Amino acid sequence: MVSDVLKYEYRPKWALIILSGAFFGLGTAVLGYKAANNDRGVIINNIIELGPEGATTFYWVLAAISAGFVATTVFLVYQRVAFHQRLVFGPAAMTVPASRWSREEKVIAYQDISALTETVVSGQRFLYVMHPGGRYTIAATLLPSNAAFAEICALLAAKVREEQSTEQSHSEPNAAADVGG
Repeated sequence: MVSDVLKYEYRPKWALIILSGAFFGLGTAVLGYKAANNDRGVIINNIIELGPEGATTFYWVLAAISAGFVATTVFLVYQRVAFHQRLVFGPAAMTVPASRWSREEKVIAYQDISALTETVVSGQRFLYVMHPGGRYTIAATLLPSNAAFAEICALLAAKVREEQSTEQSHSEPNAAADVGG
């Protein structure tokens, strides 16, 4: 028997976290070294010219920004380990994380979904689920695979169509009774 409930892990992938941490960690080290040992100016895009002191400050700022991304990566490791977020699709509703940084979940009934919009922003795919409580965003990168994202898009579209046709069939007999009565 096929289950009426589908569950998907919904969290950052380890490869992305590790690669981000390594990239920005290396960036922090290289830029920090460059700032600590700088004795030259820098010209940025043939527009901005900085002397040795300005270039050193520029490298320190870039090193600090890279270090901030390393800290974000550490937080993503914590978030992935501590929060077991998931998307659950049941017969009448979907259960989603209340927020990106929360253990709490919220339920969105399929009958309450007013629109589904799939979009691509800078190569990243998102599904926007409009409902009376606002807009919930499902990011493809947080799902196990692109196939899972496509499956969720198709499943939600089918569930919303099914709910809309059920609502119409329930309202049509009443409308006919009102007109005939």
